[in-house]
Amino acid sequence: MHRHACGVGHYFECSADCECFCGLPMEGNDHNECPVEIRLCPDHQNEQDRPAPEPGFVTIDFSSVKPRAALPHCECGCAEIESGEGIGWCLHCDHVYTDYNSQLETRHFAEHCPGVPESAKHQARARLAKRGT
Repeated sequence: MHRHACGVGHYFECSADCECFCGLPMEGNDHNECPVEIRLCPDHQNEQDRPAPEPGFVTIDFSSVKPRAALPHCECGCAEIESGEGIGWCLHCDHVYTDYNSQLETRHFAEHCPGVPESAKHQARARLAKRGT
């Protein structure tokens, strides 16, 4: 048996043959590094069996959220970086940073980022011109 977090705020012992997010069966594998998976326990599977929300609780409706399109591809050569070497990512494209500071971000926005808004691209170019780099 293994534990899951129930969506109403407690843990429960599960006797089913479950598969973890990592793709391995829950039983017989080490999942200390895996994220906690929230599942409703057998006592709370049916909506009428779930406790009432706390006062001030707001239900979030995600039905209007559209899946994000694939990020544009960065042409700076960062695609060749080994997956374990990256320390950060650009929010506007698939660029991978192996080192990070504001000057590197400015250069990336000004010269390589295909997804950054034009206003941010112009600001980055102006900062580089002001620095003389």
